[in-house]
Amino acid sequence: MNDEVMEETQLSPSTTTTELVVVLPGEDVTDIVSSSSTGKSKSPKIGRGLVYDSLSNRVVVTHAGRLAHRKSSNTFMVTANTKRYIPASQDRVIGVVEERFGDYYRCNIFAPHFAFLPILAFEGASKRNKPNLLAGSTVYCRVISAPSDADPELSCKVAGNSDGGAAMKDWLTGECTYGELKGGTSIQISIGLARSLLNPNNVVLDALGKSLSFETAVGVNGVVWVNSKNPEHIILVCNAIKNSEVLTPEQTRGMVRSLLST
Repeated sequence: MNDEVMEETQLSPSTTTTELVVVLPGEDVTDIVSSSSTGKSKSPKIGRGLVYDSLSNRVVVTHAGRLAHRKSSNTFMVTANTKRYIPASQDRVIGVVEERFGDYYRCNIFAPHFAFLPILAFEGASKRNKPNLLAGSTVYCRVISAPSDADPELSCKVAGNSDGGAAMKDWLTGECTYGELKGGTSIQISIGLARSLLNPNNVVLDALGKSLSFETAVGVNGVVWVNSKNPEHIILVCNAIKNSEVLTPEQTRGMVRSLLST
């Protein structure tokens, strides 16, 4: 293990994560992380649930879950189906605007504390040309700061090339990855299920996408937004997502076929 271990700056939802072993708080996983530093691979990064102790030169687990590895970025993290969402920098979340005060929107991201979103934190926004979000508006954004002693800060701006392929378009075009989610409906699900939906090979979304036309936005804070031209499809997709949590892949496909046939 050496000082090349880096804190994770961005976890792209468009790459596949492999779960390795179950880990507990205080467990030393240095050897597992070090084993990825071979050949031409990137220097390992550590994400949620892991901490690097520079004094002992060790990587230690901070909460229980499954140690997972994202090969594309050589990133290690701990995944767990926690009941409460704890904000972390670069998380993609879905929030609900509660009110506007001064130059900020106060947003509920279903965490222990409210978060604030600057009114100019949108692509191409200026003092004369900016979104006017009302109370109750749903926003897809990312956490850019999550201090333990202050409210999290959000942004609807793309974090450059490291933002997992997010589209950097002016907010007026409606084509930017982040921004207000218009129409559709939002549902709350478990944190673990939300993270599984970000897998490009997710079974339930793959099965639904073969027969239905719909849009989804998934926040790692356990909120999913679903939209479709057909309201019945929105209800079907929401029900399928909720039902899939306790089903095997084959059972999930059968469940989707059953919903589509009714």
